[in-house]
Order: sequence, then structure tokens, then C-alpha cells
Amino acid sequence: MNETVAGHLPLDNQESLVRVSERNTCLDLQKLAEMKQECGPGFSKVLQHFKSGILVRPAKIQQAFQAKDLAQVAVESHALKSVCRQIGLLYMGDLADNLESLARSGQLRGAESLVEELMQAGQSAYCALTEYCTSNDPSGLFLG
Repeated sequence: MNETVAGHLPLDNQESLVRVSERNTCLDLQKLAEMKQECGPGFSKVLQHFKSGILVRPAKIQQAFQAKDLAQVAVESHALKSVCRQIGLLYMGDLADNLESLARSGQLRGAESLVEELMQAGQSAYCALTEYCTSNDPSGLFLG
């Protein structure tokens, strides 16, 4: 099948996706399950680290963008892209990848809307991860 959900994954993987917002941000639950298996008991700490990163990194990207610091936009975007793709935040990872490419090309023309979209996606993703943690850990361990 060539069709995709949110422009990213084949439809046969649709059951592992959770729509985070109207903007096609999605969370790949299979990635989270794989990460949980790999991390074992340390999963909650790792997930907390990633959750904070998806709020902090977009803010750093926005600050660097406003300062017209292309190198810092590229560095922060690259780091965010890695975090997002590790935990299955596909749309956010794509936004960060686009910003990194623009910054590395030496210009940020048209990037303002991407930065704003990234900020909004970060808020949505944080809420989705919090909801995931709550529903998959009634004891509250993930919420640390």
C-alpha cells in the first residue's frame, strides 16, 4: 500500500498512530513500545527527558531564529529532530528537519511559519505524551 497516514506511515501501521492535533501531528505508539522494551525500568526517566526536550528545544529554535543565528537554529533543530524521531513524533521531526535544512543552506526565508508550527506541535506533542503516560501508567510513574 502506498497510502499514508499523516503523510508518513503506510496504512497498515495506522493502528499504532495517535492523532495529536488537526495539524497532522502524530505519535507512533509502536516507537514508544520499542523504546520501553529497550529501556526497561529506565523508560520513565528517558521519556521525561524527551518530554521536556519537546518543549525546550522549540523555544531555543525560536530564540535562535529571532536572533538570526543560523548555526544555532541548525544545531537545535538537529537535536529536536533526533528526539522526535526516537519517540515517534513524526510530524515534529519533519518540521525540525526542514528547519535544519534551511539553516544549513544559509537562509531562513519562509522559516517563520515553520517555527510557529513547531512551537504549536511541541505543545500538542507534550500533551499527547502526558496522556500516553497517564493511560499506560495509572500509578503515575511516567509523570515523575
